[in-house]
Amino acid sequence: MFIINYNAAMSSIVKRAIMHRIHVDDLKVGMNILSCDKAWLKLPFFGGSVKSINDITTLKNYGVRYVFIKKEDVEIDNFGESEGELDTKSINDTLLREAKQRDVGEFAPTIEEVEYLQRIHSFAQKATKNMFLDVRSGKTADSETAKFIVNSFVDSCFKKPALTASLTRLKSFDDYTFTHSINVSVLNISLGKKLGMDSDELKIIGLGGLFHDIGKMMIPDNVLNKPGKLTDSEYELIKKHVEYGYDIVKQYKWFPEAAYKCVLQHHERSDGAGYPEGLKDHEITKYGKISAIVDVYDAITSDRIYHKGMIPSKAMKLLFGWSGTHFNKILVKFFVDILGIYPVGTLVLLDTGELAIVFETNKKDPTRPVVMVITDCEKRKCEPYLFDLESYNVVTNIAYKSIICPLNDKKYGINTNETIDRFLTSSYFEV
Repeated sequence: MFIINYNAAMSSIVKRAIMHRIHVDDLKVGMNILSCDKAWLKLPFFGGSVKSINDITTLKNYGVRYVFIKKEDVEIDNFGESEGELDTKSINDTLLREAKQRDVGEFAPTIEEVEYLQRIHSFAQKATKNMFLDVRSGKTADSETAKFIVNSFVDSCFKKPALTASLTRLKSFDDYTFTHSINVSVLNISLGKKLGMDSDELKIIGLGGLFHDIGKMMIPDNVLNKPGKLTDSEYELIKKHVEYGYDIVKQYKWFPEAAYKCVLQHHERSDGAGYPEGLKDHEITKYGKISAIVDVYDAITSDRIYHKGMIPSKAMKLLFGWSGTHFNKILVKFFVDILGIYPVGTLVLLDTGELAIVFETNKKDPTRPVVMVITDCEKRKCEPYLFDLESYNVVTNIAYKSIICPLNDKKYGINTNETIDRFLTSSYFEV
């Protein structure tokens, strides 16, 4: 939670207050309310204490989700006598300085957790490549390796869901098929957890995601990685990978039967426009629907021989456009909730002119994530620092910084993944 200082003028002495944002469900009688998340709403008990449960009920009836409460701290006497004479520049400077000094541990996992998951992802990429190449040569995929990969991701998803989902920013152009399979597994697990699936179900959908494209090992490389447009016959051959994959996994006694649907249905579409069976939304299993959304998102945000990967926010807009037709509308919404409109690792331009990288998504307001500011307003590199875009000037009620638009990090020569990793490492080694 982001904490800011608020200076309320009281004659010649101004009391410093700390504003805490809390959910309305956590509000209790006696707490002092300064404001709420509905800027237009003005109630008589704002500025005073909550007198009864009825006050809380009134807020809920107006759709209020968050309120800002006050807790007096120390006294200072360096401001004017009225609110209109408050030195807002000094207040702003103080808040911005505090934002730069905020503890990275509040949002980031420990460096050990980051390194552990990076090792798991690196191991998973190599192991998946070996498994898939074994299948291509006629061997059986190693069940213990597959289960270890998926179980590791499931375990980390329960501990650090946001970090686990952010692993999918790690992509490989040369080993696309294998990295893509890992990412689909991770995002399947993340979306499944968001939907309330238990550990056993997450392992099923994780295995299904890991093997959803295993049938591509039966497609010749010259067709699978063709840089130009596919002929009709080549496209029909590519589509066969779904059935080839199903034929492979159903031979494995250790492979959950429910996970077959991830393999068989990840190209089905809610409007019946998919393949291989042209199923409608009500005919597609939840595993198939989830895998379809995740598969498309990771594919269109990845660099391929025949196309450049989209920036995540543009891919999100496409998914929104396809929801209700190609994809289940509710599942798309949940998926966007996981990654945010601006997923972790997205380079963005702020209205201050600064460049920043999305560091932590905001589930309540996806347009206001925590960002890592990396340049000043003149685009000159600066010492990176975290800034919560939910923070605002309590006098003007205006946010200090806002995202104008996402940017293509490659165009600016910025490797967002490496920048985040360096920041995490340096921050923790400084402690």
